[in-house]
Amino acid sequence: MNEFGRRFATAAIILGLFGVAACATPANPVMMTLPATQGLTADPGTPGYRSVTTVNVAGGQETNPLWVSQVSDANFKAALEASLEAANYLGAEGQPTIVNATLMALKQPLAGLDLSVTSQVRYTVTTRGEIVFDELVSATGTATVGDAFVATERLRIANEKSVKENIKQFLTRLRNSMR
Repeated sequence: MNEFGRRFATAAIILGLFGVAACATPANPVMMTLPATQGLTADPGTPGYRSVTTVNVAGGQETNPLWVSQVSDANFKAALEASLEAANYLGAEGQPTIVNATLMALKQPLAGLDLSVTSQVRYTVTTRGEIVFDELVSATGTATVGDAFVATERLRIANEKSVKENIKQFLTRLRNSMR
């Protein structure tokens, strides 16, 4: 193959890769939301039942479509509030409770077939001005080629699974600490 042929083939391959590549999309709050889960929901009369009046979230990042998927504050807050509501914690029936969640780290791989993301969130729960829960929760979510062929989509799915598992672990620990 002559020099022109090699350059043409290289250009064709690069253009083909651009066609296969996808833009990064942000994490979807619905996919990060933990539905009502037996053993994790508050029952009437138990501590915390429908008492969370405020949810504050910090530490998230907006997704740059030209880079990698991230978890924004707004999307994390929406998922956390929906999860608290499904678990019967969100409401105004008990002692007013504030949940502060700070996304400390979202450890993402650079490449791979199976992508595992670890989220670290510091949760602080305050009731009547007293801290009743203050823990760093770490959880991992993995997405495989079976979940999505395109790596940017796999990373988004791994982010969502990681945050969903993080919320699940938070609710488990919160429920245990309030007994």
